Amino acid sequence: MFVSFFKSNNASAYIFIPVFAIALWVFGFIHPVAVPAVRHAMPFYELLAGPVSNTWLSISLALILIIGEAFFLNYIVNENEILTRPSFLPAVLYIIFMSSNKAMYILHPLIFGNFFLMLAIHRLLNSYRKEKAFSHFFDAAFLISIASLFYFPYVVFFPILAAALVILRPFNWREWIISLAGIIVPYVLVATVYYLRNTLDYLLYDKMFLYFSKQLHFGNLSGSFYFTNSVQLSILILASARLFTGLNTGSQKTKKGIVLLIWVLLAGVASISITQEVSTSCFSALSIPAAVFYAHYFMNLKRNWLAEVLFLLFVGSIIANLITEL
Repeated sequence: MFVSFFKSNNASAYIFIPVFAIALWVFGFIHPVAVPAVRHAMPFYELLAGPVSNTWLSISLALILIIGEAFFLNYIVNENEILTRPSFLPAVLYIIFMSSNKAMYILHPLIFGNFFLMLAIHRLLNSYRKEKAFSHFFDAAFLISIASLFYFPYVVFFPILAAALVILRPFNWREWIISLAGIIVPYVLVATVYYLRNTLDYLLYDKMFLYFSKQLHFGNLSGSFYFTNSVQLSILILASARLFTGLNTGSQKTKKGIVLLIWVLLAGVASISITQEVSTSCFSALSIPAAVFYAHYFMNLKRNWLAEVLFLLFVGSIIANLITEL
């Protein structure tokens, strides 16, 4: 029922998806999360989220951003023919992933990071078969750099630029140099501002290097955490297996888009290693590729009833985790 509805390109999904998101976020509105301190946050997050001290405003803005990102991801997937046919499944699955823990029910830096990462992926995919793609790769590198200035663990996404150059483009050394410049420019600009304010040490040691100075530790992980992530990982394994077996079918553009998203998934896993605490929130870094892989799996399952059962199990496990976290 649910999967069948979102598998179609029914325009009513533009109404149903926001309603579905609001329903999931009832947990956040009933038991709001405290607005996090921004002292050790990255510069751009401190700049934008710092003034938002009202909890309800922070929750509302986070919800609006996630809904907007969901539709944008859906647009990227459909425009680049990553799935076999247009669908709203990536949008609804992204919302579910990003609503899977209470840490996201606030203006979390990862939400901003995902927005700029999506913009970068969009520019990279649009470079396919372009005669010249200098601006595409500079923009993508610049955007990923901006994402890391909101959420520092996203520095691990820099290598997907190299992956995209290999996957999508014939070799052109200028595109490699331009990509490197795109990464460097935002950091040079930010460092210059902090240097002029005589606070460069604050940027380096209280923000960036802080992620490496503290030993990675596990938060208070409940049984529902392990259950929820076991369900998500099991479906992701099934989806990945189906994805790899289906790489021989479809257009070259579809194959290359999927391979690029595999690199995004691997980078997302790597980002967990430099977070300060392993918790449900850090797994939201996998939301973009996981939503697409889940959508691909659900769309291509021949047994519709199995797709519906797995979808309900996925949503049910997340609701159970949210109830436990309250």
